[in-house]
Amino acid sequence: MIFVAVAAGMSASCGNAPGGWVREQGEVGSQGGAEGILSGDDAGNEAVGDAVTIGAVGASCAANGDCVTDFCMTTENIGGFIQGAVIPGGYCSALFCAVDGSDGACTPDMGGTCFSLFPFLGDAFGSQGICLSPCALDADCRTADDGICFDAQTLVAAGLIDASVITQYFPDGSTGCLPKSVADAAVAKLSAAP
Repeated sequence: MIFVAVAAGMSASCGNAPGGWVREQGEVGSQGGAEGILSGDDAGNEAVGDAVTIGAVGASCAANGDCVTDFCMTTENIGGFIQGAVIPGGYCSALFCAVDGSDGACTPDMGGTCFSLFPFLGDAFGSQGICLSPCALDADCRTADDGICFDAQTLVAAGLIDASVITQYFPDGSTGCLPKSVADAAVAKLSAAP
């Protein structure tokens, strides 16, 4: 009987959709997690019920631990190198991920794509990126938090970057959900460049 109850509890907590990651709380011997469930005490069930859901790339956040990438991009921590950036509600992301995906810091399983930092920081950072939620339309993004589906191709059309930049630094596509202020900061920086 105990095995059936444990198996039913385990299948109810599993999920395959991005953003469904669960982080257990507590330490070994704290009566949380599996030990608490198997011993049959209420504390174990409480610990499972209090598990924290970890946000996929692009989800709102307040702290690094809220994100599967373990980085919550905020106005405070991004504004220092992207002047004018405002991140309403936080944004689960990763900074300086490898655009080619070789470091595993930003993957489709996390709900992300590594978007080159070239438009923000120039050629020296072209092969490094910022982990963004992929999109096709603004509606794919958090529009209530000023999110837009930014396409680096618009920078080519405006004559701000060469088309070769897209080929070189955007192997997985040139779009990603961004707060509008971050996209505006990229355009302003590139427009001011000599």
